[in-house]
Amino acid sequence: MGRHEILDYFEHRRDGSWICTKPFTLTTRRESVAIRPGMRFDYGTRVGGLDLAEYLEQLGSQFGS
Repeated sequence: MGRHEILDYFEHRRDGSWICTKPFTLTTRRESVAIRPGMRFDYGTRVGGLDLAEYLEQLGSQFGS
């Protein structure tokens, strides 16, 4: 999966948060984390050592969210 394909698993909300829309496993250098639909990620929320909302925002600005 390409880096930007992670965007297919999340919806960007007006308040800046990201909501998981379908099951996804996030694999980082530290660990693998199961992300379930409905889980919300705001700036500063770290998952596997990664600020997931910030990462998604960066990808969204490059590839469209």
